[in-house]
Amino acid sequence: MWVGPGGGIETGEEPADTLRRELFEETGFVLDPSHGAQLVWVQTAELSEMQPHGYTGVVNFYFLIRVAAFEPESGVDTDAAGHPDAEGILTQRWWSLADITTAHHHGVLFSPRALPTLLSSLLTVGPPPTPVRVGL
Repeated sequence: MWVGPGGGIETGEEPADTLRRELFEETGFVLDPSHGAQLVWVQTAELSEMQPHGYTGVVNFYFLIRVAAFEPESGVDTDAAGHPDAEGILTQRWWSLADITTAHHHGVLFSPRALPTLLSSLLTVGPPPTPVRVGL
């Protein structure tokens, strides 16, 4: 399954700090205010299988950040918590909307599942005035 960079909010951390930290840990990207990150989608997923482990679900926040393409590479040491290898991330890549749509039609899973439709709307209509709730 292909998912965007992300992770949990650490104790005392603000959501904007989490966004900066996770982007750096997983992709090496340094987010500064000039990038104008805009919250566009919110996804809530209940995970009943995780309840025995103390989790009831997750809330994922998806941001629109316009950047020039770069080669994703973790910003942390290979053995450090937060490094993609330590988190089971097998590969990273850039996708075009056409590639995502084609892959989706061939059974490749993305999160959120409606990513091709959501991205198409985001790129043609523009960001929503308020964050849109999306399904799995």
